[in-house]
Amino acid sequence: MKRKHKPAPLQTVKHCDDYIDDLDAPAPLRAYLARARSPAHGMLSNDPYPQLYATYIGKTVKGVRCGARVRVVMASTLGDVGITTDLSADVGYQLRCAVADLTEFSDVSSSIRGTAAARTHDNDR
Repeated sequence: MKRKHKPAPLQTVKHCDDYIDDLDAPAPLRAYLARARSPAHGMLSNDPYPQLYATYIGKTVKGVRCGARVRVVMASTLGDVGITTDLSADVGYQLRCAVADLTEFSDVSSSIRGTAAARTHDNDR
């Protein structure tokens, strides 16, 4: 039996590990991912665990709206990250998303929120 339609091509998403050595990636993103994706023996370090905050620019899902300031609390072996709108949370994500759905990375929670770029991106979806 012949197929009438070809399946849609899969979108390629950049794996979170690919940002670690990318010198064009923001330093707070690289630092967080390097520690979060390090082998388990890296958890024995006495250095403080880096914090990562960003602005979400993806579609509204599970209560996380475009333009929301979020905290990244997990980096997955699957290449995505876990985020939450609870900026004081150390663990527990509301949503998993691609790093490409985040912008305005910072190692402190305050930053510019709801930029024109984020609002424009939301209108495109």
